[in-house]
Amino acid sequence: MTRSARAPLRIDLAGGWTDVPAFADREGGAVVNMTIDRYVRGAIDAAGGVRCTRDVGAAGLGASACEHVIAAALREPDADLDEIAEAAFAAESAEGVIGGRQDQYAACYGGLNFMTFPSAEARRTGSARTGEEPLPVRIEPLALPEATMQALADRLVLVDSGTPRLSGHIHRHVWDAYARHDDDVTGALLALRQYGRAMRDALVASDFGGVRQVMNENWLQQKRLHPAITDGRIDAIIERAVASGAGAAKACGAGGGGALVFYASSAEAATRLRAALAGEGLSLIDFRFEPAGLSDDS
Repeated sequence: MTRSARAPLRIDLAGGWTDVPAFADREGGAVVNMTIDRYVRGAIDAAGGVRCTRDVGAAGLGASACEHVIAAALREPDADLDEIAEAAFAAESAEGVIGGRQDQYAACYGGLNFMTFPSAEARRTGSARTGEEPLPVRIEPLALPEATMQALADRLVLVDSGTPRLSGHIHRHVWDAYARHDDDVTGALLALRQYGRAMRDALVASDFGGVRQVMNENWLQQKRLHPAITDGRIDAIIERAVASGAGAAKACGAGGGGALVFYASSAEAATRLRAALAGEGLSLIDFRFEPAGLSDDS
């Protein structure tokens, strides 16, 4: 008998990169992300093999983590969500993938979340105080008013840049530089952590001007990490989007290609932006907000 499951893709709005243990274990990280109604779907056969399909081909939306989450969930049906997320993270790490934990937890829990990643010292302190080892991730669901959540989703425009992504190459260079105490990389990571917190505050306050500003600042800091996070094609797409009404833009995930997300000032402006980008031959990724995480797909 075949069992199946699905996990939602996510858009990281701010703070990405600071969930990677190389930084989070030392400094602590902070990320805001939201899941969307585009999924990875998987099924397990009688031999324990898991096959997955993706609704969206563009990189940067956490699809790889979704596949590992689905495999962990189907192979260990009695595991809780935290156990599944950690098993998925461990499996990716064992494959040599350099990345953080936001994708696995987003896939498991779904919704709009402010995630913090306590430093190793903070976890040790918490363990000494409570007698239990704290999880490396803390999740604060951002329960916004329905109208605010709808307005946010309506103002975001998601496209496939059409540029293949080499995130492993970028990650190695960034974390090698961080290990050397490179001031520019370290400064960018610390700023990204602050923008994760600032995005949370803007959303809770329904401050869409703040959302726009934080997304733009986040992209500036993301680009400081390594030159390959953007290129001429990505820059040109963003320039065309801004000329067509986008107020903010950033690459999803590590950058270097894959999906790009834009923020428009209203639902109407977002509609015009979608039409303009489609007219440039870009592949739009239509979506709605998905409040649920990992689920059956039978």
